[in-house]
This record gives sequence, C-alpha cells and structure tokens, in this order.
Amino acid sequence: MKIYFGGDSFLYGYGLNRKDSLPHLMSKNTNSDFLDDSQSESSNKLIYLRAINNLMSVDSCDFYFIMWSRGIDRRFEKILDSDLSERWVNIIPHPDHHKNDKIRNDISTFIGTHLTSEESSFLNTLVDIVSLQELFKLNNKKYLFTFANDIFFDSYSKYKNKLNVEVNTNFENRIKETDFSSLLNKVDFNYIVGESMSTFIDSDELNRHPNTEECMLFVEHLLKNYKEKIK
Repeated sequence: MKIYFGGDSFLYGYGLNRKDSLPHLMSKNTNSDFLDDSQSESSNKLIYLRAINNLMSVDSCDFYFIMWSRGIDRRFEKILDSDLSERWVNIIPHPDHHKNDKIRNDISTFIGTHLTSEESSFLNTLVDIVSLQELFKLNNKKYLFTFANDIFFDSYSKYKNKLNVEVNTNFENRIKETDFSSLLNKVDFNYIVGESMSTFIDSDELNRHPNTEECMLFVEHLLKNYKEKIK
C-alpha cells in the first residue's frame, strides 16, 4: 500500500527530522510506502489541489491521509511583486504570520481586514472537504481526514443548523439567498478523525508544533481507533 500525505506544517513536522515526522512514523508502523506532499503554511485550497492532482495521475496512491490546515482562512493566490514578477503564495491573514515580505504582508493585512470572516472561511473549507471526499469515493479510494486543530469542528457546530448566504447584485438590486444545509449534511464524519492533532500537543501555545513523541501518540491513536479505515 502507498499512502498519500497532504497537509501543512503540522503534518509535515516543522522543526523535526524527516524520520520523526508523522508521515514517516505512520508509514513505518503500517509497513507502507508513502508520498509526503505536505508543506508548511499550506492553505486548504492548496492541500485540496495537490491531492486531486495525485488522484488524477497515473501514479495515484492507494490511501489518502489529509490533515486540513489549522488556518481555515488561508488563501492560495498568485501575487504581483513590486518588480512585476509573479509568484504563487499561501496568504495567512494573521499578524503573527507576517514575514520579511512586505507585499505578502500588505495583502494578508488587507484580506484579514476586508475579505475573510469565520463564515466565509468555513464555507470555503467545507467545499474543499466535501468535494475531495466525493472524488475519493467516486474513484474507490480509501481515505481519512483529520485536522491540525479544532477550528473546523467549532465552526461546524456553530453553522450545522443554518448556513444561509445572501448575495446582492447591486446593479439590478436583486438579493438571492442560498441555503447550504445540503452541503453541510454531506460531510461524512465516518472518515474524519474526531480528535485533532492539537489534542495531542501538551501546550497552550498557539504556534507550537507537535514534537516526535506527540506525533507518535497521534499515530498510535489512529492505528488503534481507525485501523479499519487505514488498512
């Protein structure tokens, strides 16, 4: 069996030796080959796109382990630098994630101030999750979803009974409302790990990533409670 791993720094194992990261530990304990497609700072859109890219390839994996990003408000965009060159980046609209990158920081600040909200970020992630879920089922692929932290679970609990979106087209003064309850109800929690990676991190620090021991605890939890989904 070959396992595909997709996620952000929590799955990649920021600060760890590769042999101590979750993909390596899980593959070793299941005697499996693997492809680690995770990358630090990844948005859920990029995680989704990379997984689909592998799924549609001739070398698609047998089992897909996706850890959705801890930042559901992250965006995957192509930006224009001051020298007019273009580059793909993951935008993280949070001041704690500002880097030595003025253009990117300015865009992150604008998005965080004017574009993102908990509701829109949740809806975007919901679309990625349900779409990828249905593609895996359509292609008869085994998969398991998990999360870096509990943000998605908290938002799902908040909106599960009602997620209505009103859009006003000003030029014709027409408001159209869409009820997204059917999309909410489509999430298959049978293939979602009920405990996030953060549950196993012994720290309240926001940016603390899992160490080797915590990665191993999570792997042991997966193999004990979700073995039938993985094998």
